[in-house]
Amino acid sequence: MRLLRPGGILITCSCSHHVSEGLFAEMLADAAKDAGCWARVLERRFQSADHPILLTVPETLYLKCFILEIRY
Repeated sequence: MRLLRPGGILITCSCSHHVSEGLFAEMLADAAKDAGCWARVLERRFQSADHPILLTVPETLYLKCFILEIRY
């Protein structure tokens, strides 16, 4: 985050079912705080439809992606 100019776009992903979307968002918020910036969520994305997410099987939500705008 520190490497981006103000208004820069950061695309970051987690491909682990051990990291929930909520935990990933918390990690990004902590990283923004540490970098002294704001991170505005522009988009959230997940794996493509040919890898379905089953509500009763949390492990199937393995790919989380955040597209962020970084502001200082």
